[in-house]
Amino acid sequence: MISETQPTNYIINNLKNKELNKITDKEIEALIKYCLENDIKTFSFGGGFSLAMKSNNLLWRYRYSMDLKKYDTNFGKYPSVSLKQARDKLKAYKKKIEEGINPILANKEKIETIKKEKELKKAYETNTIYFVSEKYLTTKQNHKNLKDITIDKARTRLKEHFFNYLPKKEDTPIYEITLEHIIKALEVIQDDNKLETLSRVKMLIIGVYEYAYANDIIDDSNIFTKLRLKSFKIVHKANVKNHSTVTDENEIKKLYNLMANYNYGFFTKYALMLTIHTAQRQGSIISAKWCEIDFNKKLWIIPAENMKMKKEHIVPLSDVIIKYLKELYEITGTTNGYLFPNSQHSNRHISNNTVGSAINRIGYKDRQTAHGFRAMFKSVTKANQERYKLSNEYVERILAHTVGSEVENTYLRLTPLEEMRIILNWWSDYLESLRD
Repeated sequence: MISETQPTNYIINNLKNKELNKITDKEIEALIKYCLENDIKTFSFGGGFSLAMKSNNLLWRYRYSMDLKKYDTNFGKYPSVSLKQARDKLKAYKKKIEEGINPILANKEKIETIKKEKELKKAYETNTIYFVSEKYLTTKQNHKNLKDITIDKARTRLKEHFFNYLPKKEDTPIYEITLEHIIKALEVIQDDNKLETLSRVKMLIIGVYEYAYANDIIDDSNIFTKLRLKSFKIVHKANVKNHSTVTDENEIKKLYNLMANYNYGFFTKYALMLTIHTAQRQGSIISAKWCEIDFNKKLWIIPAENMKMKKEHIVPLSDVIIKYLKELYEITGTTNGYLFPNSQHSNRHISNNTVGSAINRIGYKDRQTAHGFRAMFKSVTKANQERYKLSNEYVERILAHTVGSEVENTYLRLTPLEEMRIILNWWSDYLESLRD
């Protein structure tokens, strides 16, 4: 028992000769008081164990040698770490050393493992499908300088047609989502015959997963690879409400024969043919110039100023339409440069209403529009998608719709022309097969 009257040397000597497990907290307090009064920075208990003053903190320190190397560690601050706790840590360290385990290195590995586990847990909790999708959409908007309304539409599509069909909706971690979850969500759109929505939602999901893969959020590319190859069969429902296009084969046959035999204007007949065979917008059709047509490569290179999205668009030309264009070239190839020059103004092209008026003249007013030929092309190719292996993604590209992720578009920019050509050749052959 220590008292205030006992000499200092007795305290120090008593502690040095005393077994560590028999030292009391009062003796430690007396020791600390003595060390502070005499500016003693370290007091050793023997065996490498000591109590040291460092930056106004008292630390339990332990030094040991192992594998011809010296190691120095601390067990924490006193009194936060009590004498008993320090003794227990010292005992545990010595036991590991006896077992041939370096306690410092073992602790570092343990700490690193715990740290990784925490990071994984945090990533797992944070990387919900909503969170990953937001990061993807933000990145896409910044790279492509897209308007807020475009991104908002994408968010709405993902929420209504994807998130709402997941186990935990938008809070579902991306790791828990299977290909089956995605397919089931897309099949709901398929059953509603929403062709445009199905294509856009599918490509949005592919974009999210490609982003996640590229940024090491997921380490498996199977989902977006298989999803890209997945086809969806749509049972077409004719648009009988607006009558903007005909899709029944017998009606298409009747209309196409009337167009092919149109005799109310030479240029107009070829404008009708170019419209239905290429499925391009009227703005591009009527303003087309011969310098845009490459007969050797069978391509129509539409300049950006003639496109809705103000981006150059390349359309592979079918053998059938090449034949029609060569016939037209004999007549207008040496005029003002336009495929369809205006008969009243030598430096202009035909009116935007020319094709629409021609359709009305042959009896299809309110049943078919010039723009409706695009819907006809899309509907018929979709109905024949599986039978003739007509990829919906390339149909969308022919129509100059933006589909797919930024990564995919960068890759496909170099490769889709021949795939698009196959579809357009099939379409032209289909139309010609309906001629009487």
